Amino acid sequence: MDYRGQMCSLYRVAWQQTAIRPTQFDPSLAADSFERALAATLSGAGLDLRMPLPGMADPNLVVRPEIVRADPGSRSLRWMFTMLAGHAIFEVRGLVGGPAGPFGAFQGKGTRRWGIYGGDSRVLLNDAARMAGERAAAQILALLAAQ
Repeated sequence: MDYRGQMCSLYRVAWQQTAIRPTQFDPSLAADSFERALAATLSGAGLDLRMPLPGMADPNLVVRPEIVRADPGSRSLRWMFTMLAGHAIFEVRGLVGGPAGPFGAFQGKGTRRWGIYGGDSRVLLNDAARMAGERAAAQILALLAAQ
């Protein structure tokens, strides 16, 4: 199936069952980084992305991402045990569907392991989210190409 030029509803990333650690951490900047990377990769491949509007029918393609895990990690652990502990991890999953319902699932995971003196946890989480967005978009495009 040639997906280039097709309209696609790209839903905002969902947070319902997200494991966020520490619990007071707000990963909204990382979610924005994920959404930008996902949208840029999908639109760069030729999809006509649209935000869904309430009350309007979805077009032929629908993408619904969901954050599974958003963990900024531990700066002190990254500083002491660079490649072993304290990683910033951003993980997503989601469904790709059409008028008849979902026809595929995708997932993406980004991990950042180090920074100078352990790095800034928020910056590392944003980078991990961007990587997850690019990986999820690659899986979505592979699903569409196989249809």
